[in-house]
Amino acid sequence: MKKLMTIAAFTFASATAIAQPAGGTDLFVLLDVDANQMISAEEAKIHEPVLAQFETLDLNKDGQLSADEFSLLAKG
Repeated sequence: MKKLMTIAAFTFASATAIAQPAGGTDLFVLLDVDANQMISAEEAKIHEPVLAQFETLDLNKDGQLSADEFSLLAKG
């Protein structure tokens, strides 16, 4: 399952990242495998630095990262 998710993420990202503006949204798009504009803990497993900060970034504790919550990663 982990391999399948990783393959899906890279496939999806290669199709959509090109259309994204330069900046921090590329990683968000890469991790948002199901394209629901949220990153789940399962999706975060693809990128260890995001997974390590997941609980801290999930401000509303809904088990998902919104784009706003994810943007806090770049702010340190």
